[in-house]
Amino acid sequence: MFKQPFTIAIILTLAGAVPFLVLGAIVLLDPLQAKTAIEVLISYGAVILSFLGAVHWGFALRDTAHPVNGQPLPPATLGAERQLLVFGVIPALIGWLSLSLMLHFNAPALALFLLLAGFLITIVVETIGRGRGVVAGNYLALRWAASIIVMATLFVVLLAVLTGMRAG
Repeated sequence: MFKQPFTIAIILTLAGAVPFLVLGAIVLLDPLQAKTAIEVLISYGAVILSFLGAVHWGFALRDTAHPVNGQPLPPATLGAERQLLVFGVIPALIGWLSLSLMLHFNAPALALFLLLAGFLITIVVETIGRGRGVVAGNYLALRWAASIIVMATLFVVLLAVLTGMRAG
């Protein structure tokens, strides 16, 4: 039924956004479960952000695994590949720091802020990557749609925590 990889990617992306929406709704609607929902939201956000960084490793290694006509990549391309590899680690570090702030320092607001910044930085870098021919247009459109859902949820939950509506 769903034979096209992009169709499958759309379905999986939408399914991946559901936990953000559900957890955000729990934070806002169920005061008894808000603290746990915030912790699970931060944990899930950290994992997903790390996953998004890993995609950049795929972009970087896609062409280097099989050089064109057996020729090594030109130096300019190698520089871009290095940038992608380095950037691919940054979302995981932001996610790890966010998770650590929540688990070990009881700082959910700061953790939510870092995740929000991490998702924003990632989509901005991917948008720049599209302009440089590194990121496919259909991937970027899908990522923007998911990023809007994720960032809006994180922002609303962050506001709830900061205003004391939900103590993290």
